[in-house]
Amino acid sequence: MNTFSKMLSVVASAFVLASPVSASAFQSTEKEYPLAEDIQYKQYKYYDNGQQYINHIAVDVTPGKTEVQLGLPTRINGKETTTSLATRNSREGNRVAGAINAGFFNMAEGFPLFLLAYKNTIVNGGVVSKGSDEYLNVPTAFGIDKSGKGLIDFFDFKVSLTSGGVTNEITGMNRQRNIYESIIYTPQFYKSYTDTNEYGFEIVVDTGKEISSNYFGQTLTGKVTQIKPYGSKERLTIPRTGFVVSLQGSDWFNKYKHIQVGDEMTANFQIDSKWHGADYIIASGPMLVRDSKPYVMMSSSSPRARETAPRTVVATSNGGKQVHLITIDGRQWHSKGMNMTQLANYLVKLGMESAINLDGGGSTTMAVRNRLSFDSRIELANLPSNAGNAQRQVSTILQAVSKEPTGAGSRAWMEIEKDIPLVVGASSSVKVSAVFDKNYNRLPHDKGITLSTQNGTLAINGTSYKATTAGDDRIFVYHNGTQVESFPVKTLAGPTTMAVQPSAITMSEGQQVKFNVVNVLGDNGQKIAYDESAIEWSTTGDIGGVASNGTFTARTPGASGQVIAKLGNKQVAANVTIKKQGLFTDIPVGYTYEKELAYLTDNKIINGYSDGSFRPNQSLSREHAALILSKVLQLDTSTIENPNFADVPTTHAYYKEIAALANAGIISGANGNFNPKGTLTRAQMAKMISLGFELTDGAAKDFSDVSKDDWYYEHVQKMAAHNITTGYADGTFKPTTAITRMHFGLFVYKAINMEK
Repeated sequence: MNTFSKMLSVVASAFVLASPVSASAFQSTEKEYPLAEDIQYKQYKYYDNGQQYINHIAVDVTPGKTEVQLGLPTRINGKETTTSLATRNSREGNRVAGAINAGFFNMAEGFPLFLLAYKNTIVNGGVVSKGSDEYLNVPTAFGIDKSGKGLIDFFDFKVSLTSGGVTNEITGMNRQRNIYESIIYTPQFYKSYTDTNEYGFEIVVDTGKEISSNYFGQTLTGKVTQIKPYGSKERLTIPRTGFVVSLQGSDWFNKYKHIQVGDEMTANFQIDSKWHGADYIIASGPMLVRDSKPYVMMSSSSPRARETAPRTVVATSNGGKQVHLITIDGRQWHSKGMNMTQLANYLVKLGMESAINLDGGGSTTMAVRNRLSFDSRIELANLPSNAGNAQRQVSTILQAVSKEPTGAGSRAWMEIEKDIPLVVGASSSVKVSAVFDKNYNRLPHDKGITLSTQNGTLAINGTSYKATTAGDDRIFVYHNGTQVESFPVKTLAGPTTMAVQPSAITMSEGQQVKFNVVNVLGDNGQKIAYDESAIEWSTTGDIGGVASNGTFTARTPGASGQVIAKLGNKQVAANVTIKKQGLFTDIPVGYTYEKELAYLTDNKIINGYSDGSFRPNQSLSREHAALILSKVLQLDTSTIENPNFADVPTTHAYYKEIAALANAGIISGANGNFNPKGTLTRAQMAKMISLGFELTDGAAKDFSDVSKDDWYYEHVQKMAAHNITTGYADGTFKPTTAITRMHFGLFVYKAINMEK
């Protein structure tokens, strides 16, 4: 049984089939009109435990005439609104009539979460989640198959790795490596490096040839050039001519621990035959309808399935010859949204044969071609649930496309990069997203767009313009010599108000901070545009240097001055003070034991922590005390005898140091144990210092809590005799108190520097 079959059998028992409902006149049609030939748009009002608003684009797919296409941003981790992406993809012979958001994606970084392939090229390897409460817990997808029909079905995507004649199926490719996983990273990963943590190991393989894409059926064979061991924090760059195998967990380590530099490794990518030749594949879930019946492929009792929310769906009917793009608004006064069971039942009533859930919630968006407007633009058809009904930028869309040729006509849809006043030196541009004919078809406009200025206060360069003189002007936009649009442009000599952040700061020597110009406004608080490179940065006082981007580096402790920003005729400043530095973040300047601590750290006897702190009052463990003292005494750890402490095996991190101290008779433990993690008491410290530094001549000093019958009496007396300890002001030594890091360091310092 292959991996896909195993997964399906495990989770199938968790799925709950919704009860089918007989079809009837169950909803009212609010809007209905064609977007193009064979592309129909409808908006419904439907009641199911509350009012619902549904938008529906039905596409009779005929390859080369009417298609449902996959829309992608320019980068794999790019994000764009549905309307913007659909408009950008619409062109001569490829008119986008409507679109919906599609696949799930990582909202922070933009990359798709699940399998995504386009014309046999693997755009993203994706993941199949574990647990029947997850949307994609079984590999399901939508795509256009090799015959041009819509297909909603299971898929079996395999990534395999072969070395030494042994082939293993790898967890995935080009995505975050999770616990106990194996991931292959190719040059097509959205980052140039693996970006994994240190809890795994990685193998770099070079094929000797540049890898320009990944595709189903591809085999990559190369030689191992580097092995990054477990625990390494090195950031591995993915070679343009190879791939990186990233492994985590003992199972994977045991499978590949034998691999050495120079070994041959082969990676292979495959998908099951039903998807061969597909125009694209976009994995999503859960599946909702199968064979015209509700079929919710996730636990319908899970919180995600029970949630009433906005939904986006792609469905098929007529054997895949008709594809349906559907959105249900939710979480709003006009539309509640649906849970998965409601959604599956509704789709069956609508006549769907197969259906699959796409990314919903705040992502749910439908855009359609507004045939009634003069500019024929792609506009929102639904109301997204975000604040102000704003669209969320998404990583993929599905778009209904008319492939018919365009007739004659003239109109333009343009976007002004900075449609606000410009400070002299600032630039803006005009992006003509579409030019339309009288039938609202989009015309080619890659060439022929030019600009002119009315009053000459702007310098024109292609479709960009730069403010050269303060004043009022107007830009005229032309397509093949015909004016199609104009807009006013105001230019300013400088801002009316401006500020620097931070406005005041105290810094440490060597510290860097990025100063930024903020609240750059014109008259009446109006937003204005400016070129950041036009900001002139300077300093006063011997405080340090500031780069052209506002990054300031502190230089002289105790100095004070200003960081100044000048934009046009406006200048503002921030006050800067450079403070004196302590040895550590928690050791201030003038610390009581500053001299001793400096000596100990300079001589690498004791260190601070990675966060820059020393933690002087933290108790010291017995094992760390052994480590420090063995270094100070320069004990030989190469030839040692095992003291056979039951709790210090030879694999212990400080076994050699503890053994060396025991061999030297400086430590002895108790009951066969050393208790390495236990805290060191002041009495135990006295013994280690006394024996380690071979102290003699005990003092006749009385400590109220140290009697002659105590085992540590002699050691404390010897320390007192050499002025290594004086005890506390109340006449006590506090032998059973745990010693702190600072006090241990202080005693070691005094012992090192005692008079001989």
